[in-house]
Amino acid sequence: MSVTRYIVFAAMVMAMVMIAKRGTEQTFLKVWLPFFLLMPFSFWVNIPGLPDPNFMQAAILPILFVLVRDKLGLMKFGRMEFLLVLYFVVRVFADFLSRGYSDAQNYAFYVLSSLIGPYLIGRYLIDSRRMDIATGRMFVLIFLLMFPMFLYEAKFWVSPTFKLLSGFFPNAGSGLSIRWGMARTAGTFEHPILACIMVIAVYRLHRWLCWQGVWQQTQDGWLGWIQKQAGRFPFAFSTQISIVLIVMALMTISRGPWIGGLVGAMLVAVGNTKNRKKWLIFVAALFLIGGLAGQAALDAYITPEEGAVLSGEAQTMLYRKVMIEQYKSFLMEKFWSGWGLTTVPTIRGMESVDNAFFLMALQHGVLAPAVFAAIFVYAILSQVKFGLKAPVGESPIGFTFSGIYLMCFIAFSTVYMGAQTEPMLFLLLGWGESIKNRSHQADANPADPGAKTATRQPFRRVMS
Repeated sequence: MSVTRYIVFAAMVMAMVMIAKRGTEQTFLKVWLPFFLLMPFSFWVNIPGLPDPNFMQAAILPILFVLVRDKLGLMKFGRMEFLLVLYFVVRVFADFLSRGYSDAQNYAFYVLSSLIGPYLIGRYLIDSRRMDIATGRMFVLIFLLMFPMFLYEAKFWVSPTFKLLSGFFPNAGSGLSIRWGMARTAGTFEHPILACIMVIAVYRLHRWLCWQGVWQQTQDGWLGWIQKQAGRFPFAFSTQISIVLIVMALMTISRGPWIGGLVGAMLVAVGNTKNRKKWLIFVAALFLIGGLAGQAALDAYITPEEGAVLSGEAQTMLYRKVMIEQYKSFLMEKFWSGWGLTTVPTIRGMESVDNAFFLMALQHGVLAPAVFAAIFVYAILSQVKFGLKAPVGESPIGFTFSGIYLMCFIAFSTVYMGAQTEPMLFLLLGWGESIKNRSHQADANPADPGAKTATRQPFRRVMS
């Protein structure tokens, strides 16, 4: 093993220095988030006898130590926490039964550092409207900086990150995928579909910032420089950001997240209407009818007529249907315990199990996706309920989170849940619980310029 892989611990050192100088909030924003988004999860170091951390995991450990030390007395155990503990126990115990103690130990470290850790950060560090805005701005900033990297990858078929740093991690792959003769950009996210999920989640945060009037203000730091340069081009700064993020999503050529993004946008749009309950019922009925019609249309699309040849897109969709049918026998053989995280039997020519929920059942039994689905359902419904309480004319952040969760739920039925998507989801779950449980009176400090937003915009019926 190359000793150069130990470079991942530079993230830990930077986090410790930043905590000492600026505190955990600034460490989260300026150290953890950049390492989380800009460093592929395939850049990790193998340490004999110990878990194998990547950059994100190395950076999060000092933050979690200080966070738990300082806020342990404030931590509460509610419905979401119960579901998360149940999810942890089910998956780690099933992995122990299938692969043994050593592998289960590594997986337990992954769950604690990459899922529970981000959840705790979202729940207890993003604890004010000021931090809501600061976190959303940092996500947007990093993705704006990623845009030139996406353009480079589209032209040269390799991400600049892999081109520059793959020498330190010789076994890391960039996840190149071609469709219609073009490179599907994956960035640092290992797969184009995973990249698209991340882009759409950030787009939704960006739209919420728009509705808060954040982009109408003069930005500082790197965003201020970008805003100044953007003044040379047409359209408002907020519109320019929207265009960049939409182009990035299109460059991944990933249909599943596109569909999920549109469905999520419809749910988010309910929050911007005058009569939210009426429109929520209408959208729910539309989802039901559209889902049934879409399933019928999909079956017809992937069922060839006699003598006909399916298109490449139809063959891709048919693959997922046939794949599940072929792997069902493996699932039934170990229905409750699963085969283990990395020891699921494979069928030649169908090595890719393109459904996160089905793959989870194969790995750790049917209880794992059942608990995971319960987490999704509770998160979506509780955020919608929270959003319905917001005053008319306000754009509730609860609907933004529910839209992101719904998009992820749909997208994960078309791809495995890997790279940054899983920690991102758990960060958002914790963040969503934070906004539901915090005191509105103490939501922002009026003296803090980061907490100020422009005058509330009038209500909208738009679907953006």
